[in-house]
Amino acid sequence: MYTFPPFFRAIGHPVRQKIICILHPDKELPVNKLVEELKLSQSTVSHHLSILKKAHILRAREEGAQTHYSICCETIASCCTSLQKFFHCKHV
Repeated sequence: MYTFPPFFRAIGHPVRQKIICILHPDKELPVNKLVEELKLSQSTVSHHLSILKKAHILRAREEGAQTHYSICCETIASCCTSLQKFFHCKHV
């Protein structure tokens, strides 16, 4: 049985999908801006950012007391390739 990478579990939540949409394609935002945009508590946003970071969907960059997040395009590309391979194998 094929096991999908953690990527697919991480993007399954609507809040995390919205974070990805906010940051895509080339944005880098600090946590406080994401909190403002999402209209959620900082702890809730931080929880979802942590899951996305652990799945290597987001990268974090420290700047002073702020953490800035951006999309890790390499992970997205890799997971798209994995998905294509999965479906290719199923149709052969």
